[in-house]
Order: sequence, then C-alpha cells, then structure tokens
Amino acid sequence: MDPTIITHRRQKLAQIIQQEGSQSAVARKIDTDPSYLSQIMSPKGRRNVGEVLARRIEERFNKEPGWMDAPPEPPPYREASQDMLDAFSEFILIPRYQVTASMGPGESQPDEDQINGHLAFKNIWLQKRRLNPRYLTIIDAVGDSMHPTISNGDVLLVDLRQKEPVDNRIFVLRMENQLYAKRLHTRPNHAIHIQSDNPLSPPFEVNREDSEGVDIIGRVVWAGRDL
Repeated sequence: MDPTIITHRRQKLAQIIQQEGSQSAVARKIDTDPSYLSQIMSPKGRRNVGEVLARRIEERFNKEPGWMDAPPEPPPYREASQDMLDAFSEFILIPRYQVTASMGPGESQPDEDQINGHLAFKNIWLQKRRLNPRYLTIIDAVGDSMHPTISNGDVLLVDLRQKEPVDNRIFVLRMENQLYAKRLHTRPNHAIHIQSDNPLSPPFEVNREDSEGVDIIGRVVWAGRDL
C-alpha cells in the first residue's frame, strides 16, 4: 500500500475519533473491536486502515468515496508520538514562597519554609531552558527600581543553582537580611556593579571578597517573560 495513503487514512481516522470522542464510539459505528483501532493509532503503527475498513468508515460517517485516502483538510491533523503527548501534558509545580524581592528600599526576608502555593510550568519548557525544577523557586517582586524589565507585583522564577555573577543578568541578592532583584555587571578584582534598570535608582559596587552580608541567592530566569 502507498505509504502516503496509509498516513492519510490514519490521520482521517484520528479526526473521526476526535469528533466522536473516543475510539470505542467509532468502533461501535464501524463494527470493529476497539483494540483493533488502538493498534492502528498506536505510535508503533502495528496495523493500518485497510481498503475494506476505509470504505466502511466513509459509509458510516457519510463521507464521499475516497475521503479516507485524501490529505486532511486544513488545519491538517498531525499525529504526535506518545512521548510527545506525555511531554506536553506534564506539568511541574514550582513552590511559591512567602518571600519578596524588593526593587526599592528592600524587604525583610520572612520564613522561607512557608510555601504560599505553587505555579505550574510545562516540563518541556523547563527542559528547553535547562532548568532543574529541584532548584527553582517563585518569589514576588515589589517596587519599581527594575522597571520596565520587572514591574511591581511580578512573580519571579529564580534558579537557586546560579550563584555566580553573570554579566548583565538579573539576580536576587541578600544584603543585610533583605532581598533585592538587581542587574549585575562583573568588574575586575571581584568587584560587582549592581544596577537598577530604572535610571532614577543609582547603581553601586561591592567587592565579593571584602564585602560581608552580600549573598547571591540565584538568577532570575523568568518574570512573566524570559530574562
């Protein structure tokens, strides 16, 4: 059998199954065992839609002769493998802590053990960005010193593994037991230039070796958008 026709028939059968709501419903209408349809729709394609079955589907669902052999109508149906379906259907819950990262005068750090709900991210989205959910956390942003990049009330996804400064990236810092979201610029001799995106907030520098009480908590990788 022509491989193109095999593909078209599987795609058309998939359309019928989606329309009817289940393989069992379709199997009843075409007098076929549901397990047979499962084998046809399996990612491994153990069986194909034969000539007799194709014509029976067209008859039972009031389709023109040859409809099963023609390309799918737009938008075309593209059968996804089971692995793809599983990847897109899996969500990872990232904890949202009762911690705020100030973009103004600073916010005192409350008890980080208290979780204030979760946000769901697609597993495939995290994988594409090489983010390990075990080391991710969600915190809230307050203030306007990082506007327009980050606004007051944005939720920040923070990668706690990334504790080394990267030039021109945004990190959450702990300074004097307060949290700040700031853009870092690396300088010679272990100096870090700490900048706010809002020009009304002046920048300052610290030396990681000489300065006490300045810790990099993690890098902000998302605030409603990729950063």
